[in-house]
Amino acid sequence: MKKIRFFIILYLLTVDAFSQTPIVVADMIFKSSGLEEFYYSFAEGDIIVVDLEVIKGKNIKSFEVIELPSSMKFSSFKPSSISQKQINVTAKGVYSFRLDAGIGGKVCNLKISRIPKDQSTERFNTGWKWEVLYDTTYTHYQEDSLIGYDTMYYVETVKEITSKELSEVILEEKTEEIRSYGIISHDNPRTFVEIILPQNQSGNNWEKKVVGWGYWLCVGNSKGFWSRNKEMVSKSASSIADATLGPIGALIAGEVSSLAIPDASSVDNVRWSIVRNGQEVQAFMNGGAICTSSCLRSGNGPGASGSFVDGYKQGRYYICLYNDNTHDRINVTVKVSALMETITYQDVDYQRTKIVPKHVKVYKVRSNASSYKMRVPVE
Repeated sequence: MKKIRFFIILYLLTVDAFSQTPIVVADMIFKSSGLEEFYYSFAEGDIIVVDLEVIKGKNIKSFEVIELPSSMKFSSFKPSSISQKQINVTAKGVYSFRLDAGIGGKVCNLKISRIPKDQSTERFNTGWKWEVLYDTTYTHYQEDSLIGYDTMYYVETVKEITSKELSEVILEEKTEEIRSYGIISHDNPRTFVEIILPQNQSGNNWEKKVVGWGYWLCVGNSKGFWSRNKEMVSKSASSIADATLGPIGALIAGEVSSLAIPDASSVDNVRWSIVRNGQEVQAFMNGGAICTSSCLRSGNGPGASGSFVDGYKQGRYYICLYNDNTHDRINVTVKVSALMETITYQDVDYQRTKIVPKHVKVYKVRSNASSYKMRVPVE
């Protein structure tokens, strides 16, 4: 009985003596001026023992022991030495020993030991290897799935034209007497006629707008030439239904290409221009040029006619007239008209159909596989 007790006591002493014997994993002296990182594997039940001494230099910036991938087990800020720091290993894995020397070169002695749990892990390989691991994540999402089509019926209200009517509006009809600058020194051989076009208007089911405007200038006795123009228009085959137009209205509408004016050899001439800028007109009246930057048209002769249908259909315009005759005064007849179009509409309802796709929500799962490398124990 005494012998059995002796062997039991001897065994317990032997086991206790084994369990307290550290096995050196690494013992190194190195110089560092930055970040150093060392990796070792440990078995389950191991006790890691760390000893660190700064041989040259006051202290290092930090020292950390991390169980990979990211579990912090120990950290020390600005240590100059660490003695017999023990860390329990609860599961086999790789540990990182991270030393940041900070500014300036430091010489350090780092010793890492392990105390195995028992004899079964005494010869555990503390090396490590890279292993490719795969990770799959799942994303839940929903999308519309086409299951058919529906026919929808609806009413569409469309504005349709019920009538169009053209009418001529006389804007100016006058005769200007223009003196010659040679008779009396203060006479002004210049004058102008202001033209204000009607404004476009609109309502719920109608609109009235200027489609163009035209002019006729004639030096001398204009009655005979105007009568000839009216006779020419009345004999022309008008393509505009229900529209009674005068000579200028027909010119704007394109029914005639030009209007009759005197022959250049029979009467005096007049210099003329059509401008948009009132300040330029005042400059002209004070002796300036008759045709400047805002001048649209100009000429010099016994008369003129023309129209604007592609632009310049709103606002104010000025017809400038200049008698360059040094002896004789002249009479200039100015006639200006605008062609207005009145359009009426009515609201008409139409039954329409529309094909509409039918969708339902479908819930799905999308997998996303990724790979990464990780340090794992070599055995």
